[in-house]
Amino acid sequence: MRLHLFILSLLITLTTSAAFAADPIKILNPPKIDFSRTDGGLPRVPGCQTAIVFRADPARRESDGSPGWTYHHHPDIACWRGRLYVGWDSCERDEDVFPSKELYSTSTDGKHWSAPAELFPQGISTALRMYFFHAPNGRMLAIAGLRTSMAPITEQTKGSLVVREIHRDHTLGPVFILRQTFSRIPNPPPRFDTATDAGFVLACQQLLANHLFLEQEDYGVLLDPPDRMPWHDAHSWKNPPDDVAVFGKAMCFYHRQDGQLVSVGKKGWVTTSSDDGKTWAPPVRPPTLVAGMGKVWGQATPDGHYILLYNPDLIRRWPLVLVTGDDGITFTNMRTIHGQLPPLRYPGKYKEPGAAYIRGISMWSSDNSRPNDPIWLVFSVNKEEIWVARVDEPNS
Repeated sequence: MRLHLFILSLLITLTTSAAFAADPIKILNPPKIDFSRTDGGLPRVPGCQTAIVFRADPARRESDGSPGWTYHHHPDIACWRGRLYVGWDSCERDEDVFPSKELYSTSTDGKHWSAPAELFPQGISTALRMYFFHAPNGRMLAIAGLRTSMAPITEQTKGSLVVREIHRDHTLGPVFILRQTFSRIPNPPPRFDTATDAGFVLACQQLLANHLFLEQEDYGVLLDPPDRMPWHDAHSWKNPPDDVAVFGKAMCFYHRQDGQLVSVGKKGWVTTSSDDGKTWAPPVRPPTLVAGMGKVWGQATPDGHYILLYNPDLIRRWPLVLVTGDDGITFTNMRTIHGQLPPLRYPGKYKEPGAAYIRGISMWSSDNSRPNDPIWLVFSVNKEEIWVARVDEPNS
């Protein structure tokens, strides 16, 4: 009887260990988090510094003289010609409603940021997960969704794109349509392939050919259906979960130490590819990666390690934590990149308190003109402030 119980216990242990070993991401030894504190009561990453790029203020006037808008969210960060660029979406009060516009700010030191300017003229664009693409031919492009109506926007109805070049002198070029799908608008911008600058046209073509870059947008909507990751279609799943619709939102990508490409998105969905994105393993939610709808960001560090950032709760968007690893699979040493957060100051639809929607400088958004820089990250606070974090030594 004892031998039988021993063998049964051993089989359970081996099965559990094998399942855990197969997880594409593992978070080891997570600490207890005090959710009564917005920093979770966790230690802060040593030497991490934060700066505010933009802070909502109704006393500030918009370009049309109206009171300053109070919704600011969906940030992205890039590096171009020695400057850091941050882009984000701005709405008058509520998320994903008209009026809205995409803004950007630049900095040479990460501490002092320029006054926000329109990345695209108001009324033309809508929010994306990413706004910057450094093309293989050396051009830097800014993109956004093409606004096709004044109705509230959903991720499923996106698919069209506008584009303009960020020139070497940091000025913005004319606006073109990069991709147009089912919707038509009156007096649209010209198509990119009507431009007389052959280098700009080539850069646009290179962007459209980069399916992995475009997969960062929810559900692969910026790609034609045959080019999307198959798991966006529930019929591709053998046993789709009840909430399969949340798969494929805000995915980021990094190559782990063994060469596998990792995709991780909202709700902790992870899938991997051994052929650089041509095919993908069935998605899983590793049990130790507890994450909700506030985005997950993973990347390699300059010294050959890995970091993963996310909100370690299914509902709350605080704290924003960083874990580190050596192989892109196993992560530990959970700490926060911020101290206590300010309270939510202004009302608005879908506005939640916390620090979320974290992004770093992706493999597509840098010209490597700042090779000695630390890790730069951008995130929104309470959907009304845009912050950056400088992380010098995440593994210390």
